[in-house]
Amino acid sequence: MCARRNVRMPHIFISYAKQDTRELALHLCDSLNRLENVTAWVDRSLRAGRSWELQIQNEIDRCDVVIVLYSPDINRHKQGKPESYVLTEIAYAKWTAKKLIIPVMAQRTDPPISLTMEHYIDFTLDGLDLDDLVTEICHELGIPVQNPKLAGFENPVPKIQPEVRTTDILPAPFEWIEIPVGSVTIEGKIETIPTFHIAKYPITNAQYAKFIEAGGYIEKKWWTDAGWQQREKDSWIQPRYWLDSKWNGDEQPVVGVSWYEAVAYCQWLSEMTDQNISLPTEQQWQQAAQGDDGRIYPWGDDWDCARCNNSVKPCVSNQTTPVRQYEGKGDSFFKVVDMAGNTWEWCRTAYETGSQDLNGTYIRVLKGCSWDFPHIDLFRCDDRSRDEPNFGGDGRGFRVSRS
Repeated sequence: MCARRNVRMPHIFISYAKQDTRELALHLCDSLNRLENVTAWVDRSLRAGRSWELQIQNEIDRCDVVIVLYSPDINRHKQGKPESYVLTEIAYAKWTAKKLIIPVMAQRTDPPISLTMEHYIDFTLDGLDLDDLVTEICHELGIPVQNPKLAGFENPVPKIQPEVRTTDILPAPFEWIEIPVGSVTIEGKIETIPTFHIAKYPITNAQYAKFIEAGGYIEKKWWTDAGWQQREKDSWIQPRYWLDSKWNGDEQPVVGVSWYEAVAYCQWLSEMTDQNISLPTEQQWQQAAQGDDGRIYPWGDDWDCARCNNSVKPCVSNQTTPVRQYEGKGDSFFKVVDMAGNTWEWCRTAYETGSQDLNGTYIRVLKGCSWDFPHIDLFRCDDRSRDEPNFGGDGRGFRVSRS
């Protein structure tokens, strides 16, 4: 091993090949993030169609240390195959970003040329498990770590359970878009937003049906106290317009849902996937729609009624449209779809106080505007609209976020 490198409270970037070290990378990241004196980031779900290479570079720039999990895939170019992107990450981290690199041999193979002069952690030795790897990394960084076995760490390498993905539960179209750290301006105040994920599309009727089928209107555990009281008071068993063919197409966005129902849906989906899924905050929603360039509308600064479902003349609409209908026309900076028009989207945030607390009966923020509005300003990324949390009209829908 190389000598200890004293890096206090380091932020770690984990580089890996999806083909053969994905499970190890994800579990290593989770284990490191459980420590009090370390933070870690790993590419979990970057998608084609957005500047994923730029985001990777941004994440490397933000880190103090790069851990490279190398495996046979890193040498695939020797067999005439396209070069592994891990080599690109190593080159950027080493020569451009000048980052400290800790190589880990995850599976037996020759190290890449760029790492041949580096000492490495050999994870292929008999008897080593994830706990040992975490301890070795902390040793390399010169930071204390309590025995992970005594801290309640499990050894997920031989015991890994299949990840329950959101796409295993929800019918298409569903996709997570990762939104990198950025900032937005809300009522004159600049706010920094940590990295998060947001659904590429609003939740559809077919996706909401899974919640109903799972007992969503019967199980109190997924509802806030105020939401459950409202459900009982108004005898909700499904969204308004649920049986109306004008609104209930499988790929139309679910409408007629109150903020309370949207929150219950998120709580249910969180339990099903063991992920932290919620309505996006107002800040997250605006960052996903606007990006960092301050654009007026998701697609840019010039209004064009042909880019979304709206009723701004000469465009006229009389109902919602399938969530993919305007894909490629009105997408946001990050390629998130339908963030202007079609439906107003509930946000987690309380309109007056800015609180993210799910309890209470606060008026909540709405963003994006809907199919029936003729006013251009309401479609702006920075528009702030609102409604009572118990209201569910034919222009009220939502999308989900994950953090």
